[in-house]
Amino acid sequence: MTASWLNVPNSITLFRIALVPVFLVLQLSHETVWALACFATAAVSDGLDGLLARLLNQRTKLGGVLDPIADKLLILAALASQVVEKRLPFWLLAITLGRDLLMVVGALMVAYKRLELPTEPSRIGKYATFFMVCTIILSLISGFEGVPAVLRAYVVVLAFVAAQCLLVSTAQYFARYGYMWVAPARRASLRLESPLDRRDEISH
Repeated sequence: MTASWLNVPNSITLFRIALVPVFLVLQLSHETVWALACFATAAVSDGLDGLLARLLNQRTKLGGVLDPIADKLLILAALASQVVEKRLPFWLLAITLGRDLLMVVGALMVAYKRLELPTEPSRIGKYATFFMVCTIILSLISGFEGVPAVLRAYVVVLAFVAAQCLLVSTAQYFARYGYMWVAPARRASLRLESPLDRRDEISH
């Protein structure tokens, strides 16, 4: 674990967060090719920062929190844009929003109780992210001119697979960590210092 928070993996994660408004501007401006390139770059960086964190031994708690936030911001922004353009169903966005809201409420409750916040994603959670990214990429491609209409059917199929993975990962998450909602709060540890300890500190 590195002591510095501004390392290479965290810098890539911050770069991915910065790409979110760029993607939205490109998508809303109907620059579909550039929007796809922007989203694909952000998606690739998701795997890159995790790989570098392991190879460079630069894992930090901040990175463990920032990485899922960056993923959620990117996916929610892309889903919302595709729903507005009627290329993806609203229920996929609703499921994703509902899952993320539950996660945020759970994280706030765990932090309030001073418990250890779980940040490691489950395997099915990684599958959910993968299929969601594939769904969005295929949906973006379906907006290109001259693309066969049959591609829309594959978008719907991938959307169903992604939604199922989301629901299963959410159930699995609460099966593992749901006890934290009712677990007692951890008391802050207080260290009682003697006058001798204080004198030693002053002398140093």
